[in-house]
Amino acid sequence: MIWGAVFPRYCVSCGTEGALLCVLCAADTSLDGPPFAYANPKIRKLICAWKYDGDEDGLRCLIGLIRPRAASWKSVIEAKSIQAVVPIPLSSWKERMRGFNQAKDGARAIGELLHIPSIDLLERKHRWFAQANTSHELRKKSFAKNPFTLRSGIDVPKRIVIFDDVVTTGATMNAAEEVLRDAGVEEIVRMSIARG
Repeated sequence: MIWGAVFPRYCVSCGTEGALLCVLCAADTSLDGPPFAYANPKIRKLICAWKYDGDEDGLRCLIGLIRPRAASWKSVIEAKSIQAVVPIPLSSWKERMRGFNQAKDGARAIGELLHIPSIDLLERKHRWFAQANTSHELRKKSFAKNPFTLRSGIDVPKRIVIFDDVVTTGATMNAAEEVLRDAGVEEIVRMSIARG
């Protein structure tokens, strides 16, 4: 109660005081997706609130926007007999900086929505440049060496979803898919909250 008075919440879309996304803006039927366009200010602000400010309400609102639009995802999961969601992992450095792992949290939320488990199969061997802040050429160079490796001691499902919160060039998912294919995964579906 006191927290809300000192730090009031405002809707990322219309600015109305009370919540990160007001009821009216949450009911917006004009949104494309999922995945949503990262260029959409509403989506970008929700992702940034969650990913960079650590505001769990951002993820909750995004899942709320995905839920009524998830029929195509659900049909793919069913048709391809997908067994699990695998998050694209953060580097340990980035996780320490943020204090949480948005990839795991997002994959868990997507898994709950789709009624499949989230499995942490991959880890990063080294840091890459943040994709949102780099040129195409620098991104290409940073992907010269695959940063992912398979975690040991985990059974690898044959049919999975790989999940990343935002996909820009697709290079991150390509690198993750390469490691997973080498580990024997036969079917890989890519999912993200937004495309950049």
